[in-house]
Amino acid sequence: MSPSITAPGRRQDAAYFGPGGRFRPFRLLSEDVSSIKKRYVSDWALFNQQVMASAVYIFFTNILPGMTFANDLFIQTGKSWGTIEIIFSTGFCGLVFSIFSAQPLTILGVTGPFAVLAENIYDLCEGSFNVRFLPIMAWALIHAGWMHYLLAIFNAHDWTMQYVTNFSADIFSLLNSVIYFHKAALELQRTHSEVSLAAFLYSIIGAVGTCLFAILLSTANSWKPLFHRYVRLGLTEYAAAISIVLWIGIPHMGELADLDHLTLQVQTTLRPTDPERRSFFVKFWQVPIEWVFLSIIPGAIITVLFYFDHEISSIICTNKRYGIRKPGGFAWDIVLLGTTTIICGILGIPAANGLLPQAPLHSESLMYYELEPSPVTSDDEVREPPIHVARTYEQRYSAFIQAAMILAFISPPLQRVLGLTQTSVLAGLFMFMGYQSLSVNPILDRIVQLLSPPSDLPALPSGVTWLGIHTFTIAQIVLTGIVFGITLTVAAPAFPLIIIALVPVRLTLMNRIWSRETLRLVDGWACREGKPEDDTVQAEDVSTDEEKVLTPSYAGINLEFARLLLHQGCSVMLADLQLRPAAEALVKEYAPRSKSDSGNRPIALYHQTNVVSWPDLHSLWSAALEAFPTVDVVCPGAGIFEPAWSSFWEPPRTATNPDSASRDPADADLGHYAVLDINLTAPIRLSQMAIGHWTQRGEKGCLVHIGSVAGLVASFVTPLYTASKHGLHGFVRSLGGLRDELGIRVSAVAPGIVRTPMWDEDPTKAETITEDAVWVRPEDVAQAMLRLVVDEALGDGTVLEVLPGGTRVVPPFDAPPPSMVGVAWMGYMKAQQDIVNGLKKASHTN
Repeated sequence: MSPSITAPGRRQDAAYFGPGGRFRPFRLLSEDVSSIKKRYVSDWALFNQQVMASAVYIFFTNILPGMTFANDLFIQTGKSWGTIEIIFSTGFCGLVFSIFSAQPLTILGVTGPFAVLAENIYDLCEGSFNVRFLPIMAWALIHAGWMHYLLAIFNAHDWTMQYVTNFSADIFSLLNSVIYFHKAALELQRTHSEVSLAAFLYSIIGAVGTCLFAILLSTANSWKPLFHRYVRLGLTEYAAAISIVLWIGIPHMGELADLDHLTLQVQTTLRPTDPERRSFFVKFWQVPIEWVFLSIIPGAIITVLFYFDHEISSIICTNKRYGIRKPGGFAWDIVLLGTTTIICGILGIPAANGLLPQAPLHSESLMYYELEPSPVTSDDEVREPPIHVARTYEQRYSAFIQAAMILAFISPPLQRVLGLTQTSVLAGLFMFMGYQSLSVNPILDRIVQLLSPPSDLPALPSGVTWLGIHTFTIAQIVLTGIVFGITLTVAAPAFPLIIIALVPVRLTLMNRIWSRETLRLVDGWACREGKPEDDTVQAEDVSTDEEKVLTPSYAGINLEFARLLLHQGCSVMLADLQLRPAAEALVKEYAPRSKSDSGNRPIALYHQTNVVSWPDLHSLWSAALEAFPTVDVVCPGAGIFEPAWSSFWEPPRTATNPDSASRDPADADLGHYAVLDINLTAPIRLSQMAIGHWTQRGEKGCLVHIGSVAGLVASFVTPLYTASKHGLHGFVRSLGGLRDELGIRVSAVAPGIVRTPMWDEDPTKAETITEDAVWVRPEDVAQAMLRLVVDEALGDGTVLEVLPGGTRVVPPFDAPPPSMVGVAWMGYMKAQQDIVNGLKKASHTN
């Protein structure tokens, strides 16, 4: 079946359950299985020193926080879970995911939020309802497992995570930090009740010392010129481990050894922590039948928590800045998570899921940089220096080794080693983990700004006020406090549902309280490009089937549009005389890895094309049809902004004006202006070819042109450019009837002034740029173009204006003029006066 675009106007059964539909069963799973087959062999083919160092580093950052939760759960769950259960779960689940997952960069372990949830379920079971905790938890995890299966089967990643913004994710991260700090305080409080005053006072010193020394060592990379750089790197990577080993050893020195220190409770035999249990197996079938069904409630809550936490962890550890090139698979990993959750429930151990900050720390430790040569442009231009590109060693060894090392600690000898750890050190580690989580949270920066004098705050973009930013920050802090307060009550098991409830609150309510500009500055989508305030159709309207898109020319706007389409799963062919470095990097990133690759993942191809050459356009079209089964969207995006070499005010060079900068031939039988050929004639010809192709095949299609606000106004400085955009808008409107008659939609964006390479490459335009110019972002124009692609209500000759203040569909008659913000650049009047002065001078000379 030909790839297509899914839009609201289609029938509901096709849009949701048809091929490529949002709820089409097993759609994402089948894609994930295909991705795993492609990458699996190569995942085991790479091993080097950095991979081994990463495994050791993640081992420490994973097992040490697990030890802290073990001590906490040992007390709060009535000895149901302890060190051996935590280590068993972390090692077992880590091994399973390192071998079978679609994304082995994700690190698994028992998380703080799950520990809080488990503690409250224990209180309800044992304290309120007088039922055994482990069988109920087993059923809750079994129910959570099949719920995970349903989420994966019906492609939940596509219709859930795309709505999450940084607003909710940052609150969730801040909540983790608060939980860490609170558990540190509880650890010291318990120590105070069980040891002497002297031992308690030392516990405070040990906790604070563990935290501060770890923080100090974590900054070792900035100690230059002190120590060799490898020594500084080692101190930074192993800061927590060094601090913990040191502060575990200090109490065994001198008179401190005589104090009654409280240490971690461990098992000296290979058996469960609970003395009443003889094996790692729960007799869950002995639970009364009503509790089998009642346990669905905590199972649903665990599902929400695990799904949200694991997806966020996977998304962050595969962030673009890590240069990830291999395909992942969210749906398959959710199935695997459901399986390990069920097994953990049956074994009577806590379930593990994706960890923050360990998952992104894993990618960070595997990151390296490679030099990519810049493209050769022409013989008379200087070659740009090579570019450092971030890459990550994408393999399975580091995750496998760290999980195996953790699992080894269930043995009695290594358990005794863990038993040397004082609870004061664990409290210090809680503080350090809280610090690590908080230090990378953007809320912290805005808290600092909130406490800073107004005179010390930087200037803000137009439409944004510090009052709006401060109230947004306060709202996040208050909501975090409310959720944390709920975790201390009997309603604590429901706190993940409250986090999820913040998502619709952010999308439906907050835009009525804060301005669009403020929300654009402080928030954005957590799992994809763009922001909710981009005023575009949501990404769920784009099918995950690969759409084939043809985009001639590749400047700033086209670069962002191509990148956006590739992120949405569409394949793209780019056409231009040559590619700029950023465009070439994108083509390399999405280059096909095999001849059959174009059907399995989005790819980007490049075809060298002179858009004013009709044979070149025919060659481009033939190349697109050879590479893709269909071409669904065409974007004739080439354009120039009336440079001096093709300007109305620089007529073609003749004997009477030998100093003209124009390159337009003066002796041609059929004269041409390059501005009109590139901006108007070429888009018309390419549109003609596309429409002819679609009508011959009886297919639907979409043409998205790049017009301009110049097509709505008049410009003395650039009359040819203005004429070309007026002509293009008229051409687009003239073809509007094709939508209803043939299903071919034709539209255009009309952006204000956009900072693209055209401004910098033309000296006559570059000198008119002023610091106070208000620009439209290329990303905003690309989002508007996506809206024209996916919204079938548009495309009947639609002209969509894009300005800094938002977008609007320009009516064909009696259209109100556009806002001047982002329309006229501040140097316009000077440019106009220079032209007038030149004309006057020529007139006086004659």
